[in-house]
Amino acid sequence: MRFVTMARVLTLATSLAAINHSSAAAQTPVTVQEAMASVDYLVGNWSCAHTVGKFSGKYTTTYSKVLDDNFLKQTYNFPSQQTSERRDPAATAEALMGYTPSRQGWVRFFANSEGQSFAIRMMDTGNGWTWKYVTFFKRMTPETPEPDATFTKKSVTEYSIDGPTYPQNGVTVTEHHVCHKM
Repeated sequence: MRFVTMARVLTLATSLAAINHSSAAAQTPVTVQEAMASVDYLVGNWSCAHTVGKFSGKYTTTYSKVLDDNFLKQTYNFPSQQTSERRDPAATAEALMGYTPSRQGWVRFFANSEGQSFAIRMMDTGNGWTWKYVTFFKRMTPETPEPDATFTKKSVTEYSIDGPTYPQNGVTVTEHHVCHKM
């Protein structure tokens, strides 16, 4: 009887050690190099279409690796757009995205030629990210727990972005972007 109990204890101990080992392996943080390799498909030129409320337009964007390949730089070119309501001049923008292993998450810093800037906290979804806009300033409204936008990789040559949603001229609008690799 004592042998059977000892065998069970050894089997249980071996099983727990295996679970602990696989759990430790699963918790090994992703390195910057591994994270950056996961976005290799983005490097290059993209043609995008977007809608915001009743407005729709097109723009191009280019991704490149910078700063010793530790960051992904995104450059936007928005042509001049004419709508029935207004004429928007051409605009450019840049974003810098990076992975922080100690936080196991991505960040994105954005600025455009119209003087807008913002930071985004990005969470991996397996096929893209959810984005949460963050502020360096005093918040005017409380932060909500839901993501503000979702970036979805459809394939290595297509992605979409849905969100954010915000008021524009008294109407609540949601941005929708679809991009194809050129």
